[in-house]
Amino acid sequence: MEYLNKYNIPYYILKKKRDIIFWLIGIFLILLIFLVISSKDFSFLLTLSSIIQCLSFIIIIIKVKFFQNTSGLSINTFYCYSILLISRLMSTCFFDGYLPSDSSGDWFYQLVDFSSFIFSIYIIYLITYCYKETSDIKNDNIDLKYLIFPSFILAIFFHNNFNQFLICDISWTFSMYLETVAIYPQLYLFIKKGGQIESYTSHYVALCGLSRLFSLIFWWCTFPELNEGIKVRSPGFFNNYMGYAIIFSQILQLIIMIDYYYLYFKSLIKGIQMNTFDI
Repeated sequence: MEYLNKYNIPYYILKKKRDIIFWLIGIFLILLIFLVISSKDFSFLLTLSSIIQCLSFIIIIIKVKFFQNTSGLSINTFYCYSILLISRLMSTCFFDGYLPSDSSGDWFYQLVDFSSFIFSIYIIYLITYCYKETSDIKNDNIDLKYLIFPSFILAIFFHNNFNQFLICDISWTFSMYLETVAIYPQLYLFIKKGGQIESYTSHYVALCGLSRLFSLIFWWCTFPELNEGIKVRSPGFFNNYMGYAIIFSQILQLIIMIDYYYLYFKSLIKGIQMNTFDI
């Protein structure tokens, strides 16, 4: 058994202690935001989705700084998140068509997305420069044009018009479509590299999926409004059915992650690390 200090505390206990502290702080902050900043409206689910996504990036920064390596992290996934976050901010910072009606949508929702964008850029910097020798860039070889361009083309032809401004309507829809496949390079890297998945990294991927789940719940309950849209002319197709497209795009990500979640919860129950050879 490995010990880390003069008090002979086992390594795994110290690691669990850090995990517990992180989750407690995260839960406390979410409750504080809900009670103080939000108006406790149902649309807070969108803000909660963004908060969880932001926490997933924070846990990766903690992992990289603590272990001083970026092994097991897909830089392509963070490229995708950087692009989709700035694309979403192009819409939500200037128009309110896709913002939560909750008071957290007045400014906090955008602040969380902007923070996530900064964190994703910082993680890319860590992978590319600070700990380049520990990265898995060789195995992380998904060609992003096959993820980005189809998402963008779909957004051009199939988008909502809540902002009533074409560019920002397309940018928001593009961010939704790209988020569907953004996690794929990370899952691909897990499979190609093989072996055990470090716990911080496994939590990060699980949180990305959880973020999408809360977003799905919100849009699932409000998709009739997406289908009705704004009764103005729009160059997009099937505007009266866009609610189904948005919901399907989020369900698709969860489908992509089914195997991952099975192994994730299995490892939690058994108290062991995830193993990609089981995927």
